[in-house]
Amino acid sequence: MNNDIIQMFHQVEKLKNIIEGELMEAFERGITSAAKKVYGVKPEIRVDFNEGEIQFYWKKTVVPEVTSEYIEINEADAKKINPDAKLGDVMEVLFYPREFGRIAAQTTKQVITQKIREVEKESIFQEYKAKEGDIVTGVVHNIENGSIIVDMGMVEGILREKEQVYKEEYRIGDRIQAYVLKTNRGREGARLELSRTHPNFIKKIFAMEVTEVDQGIVEIKYVAREPGIKTKVVVATNDPHVDPVGACIGVKGSRIQTIIRELHGEKIDVVLYSEDIRKYLESAIAPIEIRDIYIDEPNKYTIIAVPDEQFSQVIGKNGINMRLVAKITKWKVSVLRAGEFNAEKLEAMKKSFDEQVEFDLFKLGDDLEVKVMKELKSAGVKNLKDFAAADDALISQVTGADADTVKKLKEKAGILISHGGEHTV
Repeated sequence: MNNDIIQMFHQVEKLKNIIEGELMEAFERGITSAAKKVYGVKPEIRVDFNEGEIQFYWKKTVVPEVTSEYIEINEADAKKINPDAKLGDVMEVLFYPREFGRIAAQTTKQVITQKIREVEKESIFQEYKAKEGDIVTGVVHNIENGSIIVDMGMVEGILREKEQVYKEEYRIGDRIQAYVLKTNRGREGARLELSRTHPNFIKKIFAMEVTEVDQGIVEIKYVAREPGIKTKVVVATNDPHVDPVGACIGVKGSRIQTIIRELHGEKIDVVLYSEDIRKYLESAIAPIEIRDIYIDEPNKYTIIAVPDEQFSQVIGKNGINMRLVAKITKWKVSVLRAGEFNAEKLEAMKKSFDEQVEFDLFKLGDDLEVKVMKELKSAGVKNLKDFAAADDALISQVTGADADTVKKLKEKAGILISHGGEHTV
């Protein structure tokens, strides 16, 4: 029996790449647990290999009279093993009860089976941990409380409602691709947190379909997205022989159409990056022409004029197109019809923008969290002047500040206003 157990350990170690010491530790725990079930006591058992034989050493306490042979030994027998043994000592005793062969055989099978499962689970976890930030493909297995459960063979993924594109609909059995946000350890093994709304999902899709992106010849610098509606992808290259926009579009639009199909019809604009803001904007709103432009470089503010008949198109439904333009350029962009682009209108818009910058509520950023300032703006307190004039109770309600703190904040806002918005306090 001992030889069979040792042989099994060696085979598992080779086939499953499990360290023998780990198997032995698990085996000792299993043997101890099994012994407790059979004998009604929990002995401490150490397992040792000795010239091809497994030996079991049980910890026993030296007592005057033995009541349980599994955890106790009398003084006379103890002295045969160690002449210095005395009452109360705890010593290891080579011990092999009659029923122990069956227990050892059952435990060996259970321990090895469990250890193989653990190692395989860990191996799968590490494999998918390495896939964080990549795209995986699976099949919709179930839909639970709005979350899509994705079967990928060895693991499951979960696409939570907030990570889904609201226009996309999936049924059980549908194939699905998603971006791996995180790999978690679950009771049944690895479970992936997935997303189809993350900007990096777009980058990875482009890398899969556009060879130049995958090879690093074309760089995706920014992605701005309204999931399910529109995405702007900003590209650049250091190779003068490569047209980065053309590479992403493909011959007769073949590459971009494949990507659009994967995104279920989401519109995609590929934008050429430029340090020149006019050129950058021209690509960002193409094919619409910029008729005229005002640029405030220090404040990253620009006003562009477009053909009157294309004004609605450049703004986009619910302002989506210009929101995406602002995200990729990191500039504040205002749009005028070409017929309105005159000195008087420009002066009014510049004054409005200057005042907005000058009295920006975010100048209280040292005292209020960004989240709180956004809540103030939602409550109608949009700038320093609004803050100074607002009802104390409203500010206290939104910020959670007491009356004294509100008073100090208002005083600070007043000082900022009197100094033209400069932070002097």
